[in-house]
Amino acid sequence: MKKVITLPIIFILAISIQAQSSYKVIKVNGSIQYVRTGSSMALGDEFAETETLTFGSPSARAAVINPGKGRFILTPESAGKLSGAKSNFLPARSNISTRGGALNSMNDVQNQFSEAIAIIYIASWHLNPYQFQMDENKFFFLQFQYNGEQINKKLSFEGNNLIFSREEILKVDDEAIQNLDKPAASLYYYSADGPQYISEFDLIFPEMELLKSEAGIILEEFSNMDYSRKVNELSGYLFEFYGKPDKEDVMLFLEKDFGLKK
Repeated sequence: MKKVITLPIIFILAISIQAQSSYKVIKVNGSIQYVRTGSSMALGDEFAETETLTFGSPSARAAVINPGKGRFILTPESAGKLSGAKSNFLPARSNISTRGGALNSMNDVQNQFSEAIAIIYIASWHLNPYQFQMDENKFFFLQFQYNGEQINKKLSFEGNNLIFSREEILKVDDEAIQNLDKPAASLYYYSADGPQYISEFDLIFPEMELLKSEAGIILEEFSNMDYSRKVNELSGYLFEFYGKPDKEDVMLFLEKDFGLKK
């Protein structure tokens, strides 16, 4: 009788231990291969923590997740040993810092738009109306390359909220475009004094179907987490693998594409 009971317990424990030490792949940047099979790591793969891997370059990395341990960034153990070495599981961001209040000065705006920005649907930032008035004659615009040409794109505003709309920005001569030639974009403020250069940064528009698949894995693995944790985890993931997001934009994405509301 004891043997009949013991075997299922051992079996259950083995499955539990395996689940705790396995990870699911959210995204791969660069080339990572499984030494055991020679196949390339891809979105949706599940692999053991002890899996031996070969990284195609020192910068190759992957976003991976375990429901009990959280999200991690998988990197090579060292730049000098990319094949057959132990992998690093670096803790991922579960949140991103957000600025409270308005962007009050030129320095504030330059700091905000000094690193990659990710736009899913629409993002906005409140600017000090005394420092940056916005109307038909005073406004912000982007400068970027599309189809080999320089494009100047006037940005929308609502009150004194500066708006980055994916739909509006990705439209040239009233025709929708897929993306910019390259992510580099420059931000300017136009007034009676003419255009004033502010900063250059990477403007990232994630490919929507791919992002839905990546976000779906995060949400599935964290299905028991509360809404705020899901928003924070997805925001942190976007920041690490795309660019800094607007949390309101992340919340809109969760509502429109996954039916999740606060």
